[in-house]
Amino acid sequence: MNLLDDSFFTIQRHHRKDSCHPDLLTYLTGEGSAFPNWQLPPWREVGNIMKKLKDINWNQVYYFYEVARKMSMKEAAEVTGVSIPTVSEQIKRLETLLETPLFHRRPRRIELTVEGETLYKHAQQMFESGLRFLDVVSPTVIGGYPVRIGVQDSFSSAATMEFLIRYFDAYSPFGTVNTFREANPDRLLDKVYNGELDWAISLEQPTSTRLESGKVGSAEIVFCAAADKVEQFKNRAELFTALPLARCRFDTQLNKLVSDHLQSSDIFVEEVIETDHSDLAMKLAEQGKCITAVAKGFGGQLLQSGNLKTFSLSGPIVLAYYAFWRQSSNRMIAIRKLSELLEKDSRGLRTKTNGPALPTGAGAVSEQGLASGIGGGLASGANPVGTSSGSGAGVEEEGEPLIELPHLFESPDFEADLK
Repeated sequence: MNLLDDSFFTIQRHHRKDSCHPDLLTYLTGEGSAFPNWQLPPWREVGNIMKKLKDINWNQVYYFYEVARKMSMKEAAEVTGVSIPTVSEQIKRLETLLETPLFHRRPRRIELTVEGETLYKHAQQMFESGLRFLDVVSPTVIGGYPVRIGVQDSFSSAATMEFLIRYFDAYSPFGTVNTFREANPDRLLDKVYNGELDWAISLEQPTSTRLESGKVGSAEIVFCAAADKVEQFKNRAELFTALPLARCRFDTQLNKLVSDHLQSSDIFVEEVIETDHSDLAMKLAEQGKCITAVAKGFGGQLLQSGNLKTFSLSGPIVLAYYAFWRQSSNRMIAIRKLSELLEKDSRGLRTKTNGPALPTGAGAVSEQGLASGIGGGLASGANPVGTSSGSGAGVEEEGEPLIELPHLFESPDFEADLK
């Protein structure tokens, strides 16, 4: 008998008798043993724990979850549809079973104990996962869980805020909306694949057949620098010689577009500043210490103040944004609301990436509409087009309309509200 390979199964066979195979016990604890400090587990305690887990009434855990979420017996009773004494009694039974208090009872209020806070975190994950499960399989709207959205971090990501605000308004009757930054587009894909995120916005359109995607919109990228520097150097090549270019080291798509655009304009950048903080780049640009690239109309209060001035070169730099999600999540209300926004928005059409034709019914679009959606705007990574537009906006190429995003920052207080 191979004691090492069979030790776990031998223990499992004999634990109910509080004993262990004598040869195994000698091997584990005897003289010259490889495990001199090993002790036989307290099998009776394990048996009791398993019995408690088996005997838990999960309705009691749900009552606890609602009380902890609302911090009110009365509101939890309204949610669960039972009386306040019933909720209180179920909580007491759960505390008795777990042999630990979950709440501190104060005059006119309750507070979670340390054990209660720990249990609530696990219960919250469990019931939110349950709601997601029901939302995937149920023909009716469930909701009630927070949506997790990943947004690829970029100096141009402010241009996606308008779409996210619209989504917030659409989903808020069903739950909360949480957003998370992610610099690496591959990690963003992984997080959507494994369910850490419900959907995401990226500068790259995914190609996996397991995902669906839609174009959120496009933004024109412009350069900005201190107004006096822009006026001083009418020759833009001299401006880029006089000042370094500030860019984000992980903003690969934007950096490539900017680099290709400068090269096509015969402009050589002598010095580059790399920073992960767009606010720092904007501040340095305002002080005449660098040039940076931003989404037109989304530079915030600094551009509104007049201290910074934007300019373009030989033509527009256009950056596209895509929302994507798992095909298996299509029935979730969180994805239904996203699809509705994409379908209503002339800037985005819901498409299956590299997949078969779209199904009829909810979320379907005609082949003609799909073709017009794909034809609009420039894809990420495309070469810049058009002729020189001086200090004004980029020139639109015939047949490829440039989509202007609305200006969000109409007042200095708006940016502060977003933060």
